[in-house]
Amino acid sequence: MTVSSQEFESYVPLYDVVPEKWDDARPFLVEVLRKITNGVNIREIGWYLDEELLSGKAFIPGVVAPGNNPSQFRQIFRKVIETGALIAGVNVVPHGITFDSNFTLIQLWVSGTDTGTLTARTISGNDVIMDATNLTITSPQAFDRSFCVIEYLLEV
Repeated sequence: MTVSSQEFESYVPLYDVVPEKWDDARPFLVEVLRKITNGVNIREIGWYLDEELLSGKAFIPGVVAPGNNPSQFRQIFRKVIETGALIAGVNVVPHGITFDSNFTLIQLWVSGTDTGTLTARTISGNDVIMDATNLTITSPQAFDRSFCVIEYLLEV
């Protein structure tokens, strides 16, 4: 199946002409509504909550398994973990996410703020490691508040 980049546009298309005959207009309108729905649904959702929720992002299709649609995109989930005050050095915080063979990490970062020195930064890369139960954050300085944002897939 060949797909053009137009299939992945997130802008709602503009239409100003509809066929006159209902037999021609009906499939046209169904297709237009599909494009509008896809354009509205495939966008990043602005909620950053401390519970697992859909991010509004879609990821490349997964493993082709019996019963799976090989062209179906996978939904990316997001969860925010309040990691609290961080000390300079190693901090370990439980994340509460089911991390099994179906889990695939997409994005992981921590943002910390020190209200005493009025400094803030993002910690990522090898300074934030996630295992089955905890986040291990190697912080370059102390922060009095911090949050970790995790985006992930829950299927292969």
